[in-house]
Amino acid sequence: MRRTRRAAFTLIELLVVIAIIAILAAILFPVFAQARDRARMSACLSNTRQIGTALMMYSQDYDETLPYIRFHGVGACPKGAQCYVWKNAIQPYLKSLDVLACPSNPYSRTVPGLPPTEPSKLGTNAEGWELTAEQRMPISYGMNSCAATWIPADSKSPLSGPPTRLGQLVRPADTIMIAENQNLPYADVLVDWMWTPMRCNGVFSHPSKVANFIFYDGHVKSKKWLATLYPVNQNNWELGEPNPDPNNRKLNVLPGCADTVPPDASAKVFQTPDCLQYQ
Repeated sequence: MRRTRRAAFTLIELLVVIAIIAILAAILFPVFAQARDRARMSACLSNTRQIGTALMMYSQDYDETLPYIRFHGVGACPKGAQCYVWKNAIQPYLKSLDVLACPSNPYSRTVPGLPPTEPSKLGTNAEGWELTAEQRMPISYGMNSCAATWIPADSKSPLSGPPTRLGQLVRPADTIMIAENQNLPYADVLVDWMWTPMRCNGVFSHPSKVANFIFYDGHVKSKKWLATLYPVNQNNWELGEPNPDPNNRKLNVLPGCADTVPPDASAKVFQTPDCLQYQ
């Protein structure tokens, strides 16, 4: 009776198979990562749409008046400060507190009860955390403090001013109301965070180098940060009409917001390591 001999893989054949698998993995893993990033960005975009709708609902319930950036308290807001910000004000209009967290932002998820004393630390809470049922507030979105006063409403400062009303908007479809922030606990975002070293890490961009912005008419758009500023005579940060002079570098903004911008998008101030990664 003849016995058949079983063929065995040689070492070279095994190495070839392993090499092929490694090549396929190297090709496919970035594709999977990109697909995951796109899914996260879609979730963030959905969040911003819900936030925009909540802000519009709030304004209709309060005679076309939008919430203050801060009603009470400012800064890190340790326990006992009782900070109350726009995120607290619109929470009744949101399905979940986690709508205020962008899945793409590694700093978005917060730990209940952890005071935001270290903005660079994962898990810190944003302003308003103490007055939520869950004792936490996600970090992901800030209100444009060049179009609404960042001074708390109950402050005695003459700069506090009234809240923004829909009727005073000159360019509601072209003026940013909410922008994505990354790891700072503040309820607002300033335009000069784009070019201020050590502040650039406060703005957030997705892997595609764009961020999501909510405009004052409630619509959401994804743009590069510099595209919201340049050309300066068409910028998206001013509450009123920008100066039509193409050489103008002054923004007609509220007190407390930087009003002189770099000359162009290639300015040296944008080339620092912290700022360059978001351009």
